[in-house]
Amino acid sequence: MSRTKRGAGEPAGGLTPGDWLGETRVLVCLGSGGVGKTTTAAALAIAAAMAGRRTAVLTVDPAARLKDALELPDRPGVLHPVPLPATARGSLDAVLLDAKGLFDDLVRRLATDAALAERIVRNPVYRNVAGAFAGSDAYMALEQVLDLARSPEHDLVVVDTPPASHALELFDAPQKILALLQSRALEYLEEPGRILGNATSRLARGLLAGVVAALERLTGLTLMRDLSSLASDFSEVAPRFRDRAAAIRDLLYAPTTRYALVAAPDPHAADDVLAFAGEVDRLGIRCDAVVLNRMFSLDATPPAVRPPGRRRASTAGEEWPPGISRRVAECARNLETIAEGQRRVVDRLRDGLDDLDLRRGGTAPRHWLELPALRPAPVTLAEITGLALRLGADLRPNDPAGGGAKRRRPAG
Repeated sequence: MSRTKRGAGEPAGGLTPGDWLGETRVLVCLGSGGVGKTTTAAALAIAAAMAGRRTAVLTVDPAARLKDALELPDRPGVLHPVPLPATARGSLDAVLLDAKGLFDDLVRRLATDAALAERIVRNPVYRNVAGAFAGSDAYMALEQVLDLARSPEHDLVVVDTPPASHALELFDAPQKILALLQSRALEYLEEPGRILGNATSRLARGLLAGVVAALERLTGLTLMRDLSSLASDFSEVAPRFRDRAAAIRDLLYAPTTRYALVAAPDPHAADDVLAFAGEVDRLGIRCDAVVLNRMFSLDATPPAVRPPGRRRASTAGEEWPPGISRRVAECARNLETIAEGQRRVVDRLRDGLDDLDLRRGGTAPRHWLELPALRPAPVTLAEITGLALRLGADLRPNDPAGGGAKRRRPAG
């Protein structure tokens, strides 16, 4: 596929940040680990807040330095206001995912009464398995996103997802939870004797009963009774969990939910980025924006260099160390080589994503954003705010009448 060469950071089709983020209710950042995805998510959230949005950013597993930069408290699951410059027209709250605490809170909120909720959360089987059930950070993050998206306190939710290898769980999780809750598993657990009764022989039933008895002796749990009690109690809550799972599935494919693919222009990772985008596309999700992190650019004039340790000549200005001109020239050539290589990777990514669009029949323009390579990496709030300003100061407040292109729902 041939294309007209675009300039660095030029948006496809003249699309401005306000055109795609201004209408967005939920912004999901996707990408591999180590590409600066969490920092980019924080910068996007700050950019939106600076432009007037009441923003919440959910981070699943931030680096300790970023956690400190956003001033997140040690206790996860708590919305914490992030201090912004005085020029900010909106607000920003940050929250660190607390999967187990959120699951307990959901049980308490969805139970028909407090007594039922306490029976569930105090059940010995629940206490032993709830952590594993809530251990899917991807699904519990979506539960948190649903709460934030429904809250009148925020009009934009920015989500930092797990790395690409786990991010696909985001799209599978709601359907898996629905399938589990719509199955007859709770019926069998409510009457666990039916499991033994379905064994095909007296010997098999005897072996299963012996295993259960041994487990009860080893664990100190009255396993069958506790299973039955938990299944009976949870069956009263399950319909509300099913409703939430369906609402999460709808939210993922809503026209006001947008997806940003964060990537580094690494030639060795380009195939992986396109493969991941293809997997997401097969699930009916299109990446509305691509954020290219750690880009080298030779367009900007570098700051003046003052080599240390040299005396000032009376008329000729600074004296340069021997050979520095050659070394600076070599450095400039190396940077140019890197920048050109990155530009080839960007073109390759554009071609690959355009091909995905053509296979699905064409769609709306995609926004491309480029962030410079910074050393050291931004870790303070001021440094991340600087990134936010690069991401687009023209973000406009939410347009209630707006909306993006409809997404395809996965088959089944």
